[in-house]
Amino acid sequence: MNQITVFQSSPSDFLHTQEESTDESIDTYKEFKRLVEKYSDELFVPSIVEQFCKMVYEDDDHFIFFKPFCNLYFSVYADALLWYQQGKIGYEEFCMQFQELSWMDGHRTPLDGKRLKMYIMSMREVVEVYKSIEGTI
Repeated sequence: MNQITVFQSSPSDFLHTQEESTDESIDTYKEFKRLVEKYSDELFVPSIVEQFCKMVYEDDDHFIFFKPFCNLYFSVYADALLWYQQGKIGYEEFCMQFQELSWMDGHRTPLDGKRLKMYIMSMREVVEVYKSIEGTI
């Protein structure tokens, strides 16, 4: 399974000039476009993906809980959901994948039931939004 790794950092690692931030944003966007094109086919339509990403990015009312988790945990959580739905892992192992990582000491703590439920509900809403966009194109 995917693992979230802890790295040692200092405050200077998080300080960037405006130019560095702009360059990083441009590079991230270019990588996003490259991946969208690489994986595009009849099921993964670039126009749907781009519209979906824009909608999720701009909608703070519905996705305020979901967005912070995307950057750190999305691949781990998404894999866990898919593996559980496919019967590759059981419920207990599924729940153990949902952990938060402390950046201060690298300690992992399982999500409590309420936060796990919020995440799963957010994932369900994200899938419904994607399907609604897919239905319009």
